[in-house]
Amino acid sequence: MHHVDRLLTDWARWAERHWTDLGGGVGFFGTGYNAWGVQTNQKYLGTMAHLATGAVPGVDQAWALDRAVAALRYSLDSHHSGSSTGVDGSNWGHTWISVLGIERMMFSLAALGSQLPDEVSQQLDQMLASEAEWLTHSYQKGNTPGIVAGPWNSSGRNVPESNLWNGAFLWRVATRLPDDPRAEQWREQPLDFLINAASISSDATSELVVDGLRVADLHKGANFHDGWALDHHGYLNVGYMVVTASQAAIGHFDLGDSAPEALHLHQEELWRTIKRLIFSDGRLARVGGDTRVRYAYCQEYLLPVLAYAADQFGDPHALGLLDAQVELIAGEADHNGDGSFYGERLTELGDLSPLYTTRLESDRAVSLAMTQAALAGMSAESQGLGGFEESVAGHWHDPDHGVVVHRSPNRLASVAWRASGRLQAMCQPPDDGHLAEWSLNLSPDVTFLGDSRNNELPSRRLIDNVTQPFDGGFLSWGRVTEGASLSLAEGWTGADAGESFSVFAALPDGVTLIGMHLVRAGSWRPTIRTVKGLHLNVPNDLYNGFSRTYGEISLTSPPAVDDVVPLGRSWTVVDDRIGVVGVYGAEELVVDRRVQRRGGPQHSLYVDELCYGHEQGFRAVESGDIILDVGFAVLSGADSATTESFAVEAGGGAGGPHGYRSLGVRDVSGQRWMLQANACSEPLSFGDVELGPWSAELVQVSEPQKRWFGSR
Repeated sequence: MHHVDRLLTDWARWAERHWTDLGGGVGFFGTGYNAWGVQTNQKYLGTMAHLATGAVPGVDQAWALDRAVAALRYSLDSHHSGSSTGVDGSNWGHTWISVLGIERMMFSLAALGSQLPDEVSQQLDQMLASEAEWLTHSYQKGNTPGIVAGPWNSSGRNVPESNLWNGAFLWRVATRLPDDPRAEQWREQPLDFLINAASISSDATSELVVDGLRVADLHKGANFHDGWALDHHGYLNVGYMVVTASQAAIGHFDLGDSAPEALHLHQEELWRTIKRLIFSDGRLARVGGDTRVRYAYCQEYLLPVLAYAADQFGDPHALGLLDAQVELIAGEADHNGDGSFYGERLTELGDLSPLYTTRLESDRAVSLAMTQAALAGMSAESQGLGGFEESVAGHWHDPDHGVVVHRSPNRLASVAWRASGRLQAMCQPPDDGHLAEWSLNLSPDVTFLGDSRNNELPSRRLIDNVTQPFDGGFLSWGRVTEGASLSLAEGWTGADAGESFSVFAALPDGVTLIGMHLVRAGSWRPTIRTVKGLHLNVPNDLYNGFSRTYGEISLTSPPAVDDVVPLGRSWTVVDDRIGVVGVYGAEELVVDRRVQRRGGPQHSLYVDELCYGHEQGFRAVESGDIILDVGFAVLSGADSATTESFAVEAGGGAGGPHGYRSLGVRDVSGQRWMLQANACSEPLSFGDVELGPWSAELVQVSEPQKRWFGSR
């Protein structure tokens, strides 16, 4: 955390360009608008109040206090309990999310003590009581009144993070205002919220007693799947697993010994899952993708979670991971050179939405500030990352949600079927988050005429999937509807333009992931627009110095023009860290490059797309036509010689009855493997091969021969 003093000092100066002084000791940071604008200002004032406490040497504390109090006055005045409105003419508050910004700012307001003017402190208590009353008597999210929980986003009941922040807030206010005649009521509801935050199905019958109450008696539903997968926002959302834990962290450090037991319910199990999904450089491994700005928002709130894991659970690696993440933050801030956290990378977004960019800036600032404050009260010291990879090795598997991960010191491999954009897979070294970009990674990327690519993703729908771990790896296969919803101006709509069948196997050598993509047109005559097989995303931005090597070819970002660079052969090595082999189905690997940043709908990262099978331009295909048919391998940590040797030994393709596909390889340990699949609706039987409809098996060909998890 040795960079934090400088980062916060420089950021506070940069933030002045987004400060508005309304006069009379009132002002705000950002837009001053409702919703995220309110919370942006609250996170700013929390950060400035932290600086005003003297926590950061060299800061003008009087100036920081003036800014914090002015921003707080604006927030209080524009609340429903206040005397005016915001600059957009509205009042904020009394919603399921309105206390989120409050929870994130309160850590430093308490530390200010008598520095906070009496009238402001009284108005703050008035606002807190108003929010507590609404939560106690009128709480509702969407169309459903009362406290709810549920494992699927589509139900509208998946609310782990908001249940946690609302419960912690109520407990906070009842503790802060014990003499208020309403405080007893405020203490009755927090446990309902908290027990139904990080909840799982077994809580329905749990005899565990927390805060004097039986968990089963308060259980209203499971927000997490039993393997700790979270379907928040409709996909496997590692980021909101972290946000949920961060609210427990905030409560832990703010409430101290007065915190209820329910605040910590299942948090250690959740932490163990999160820990397995952190690269050793401190970046989250978003194995289910991310619909927002890369390396932002949810990533920020990992900081207090890491402090919490060290303090509450005694995790020996948490503070080492925290130091690593701060190094990433410092690296980007230094690149910007103006005190901002995101200035250069989010230039395009800043021009479009200052509301959103100031929100992200304030998230990073307040996360650093609250974590610095938390660490100041802890006795634990960083023990580094010795033994970290050994501590997170092995599987994470949630078959209900359709995700399987295997991690070893040399490889993090995963397949998630309910990722953002549906199928997403990964295979890369676990020490380098700079190599990870999530969007449709290792998934066939096929778009059709009429596909609007909402949020940069084609329209897709999951049909079915299987995820099966085994010792040292996994096997997974499934089907996805491609072009699920199409439309053209002037009235045409279409659906279900194609179907993809994908198979993956992470081999027990701790290096190799092999896979196959087969995409066919649907039952009508669609027009394809782009086809990208293999589709390994390679970020090429500031974190790697804007340069990547693919074998002997070096590519810098941004390119002068949109381009597709042929590599001239079917194998390559990315920066001597990832070997890539096209086994069958195309002539050569190519790199798809764009002048504009990609990396999500907000265009926050330059990304090279390494493809095996690549097509651009409109082309009509007949019903049932094969659009893409490729087999490939990705080797984590492999050098050029290893990758070339692997490529020479690999082979496969159709070579059998209708629907049969095979991929044979010799892994880096010398073992031979055959991945076999039946990509049709009828059972397949020939020779010693027996496969059910839409199924796969992995065969260890070397002696002793063994079939792994086949569907027979």
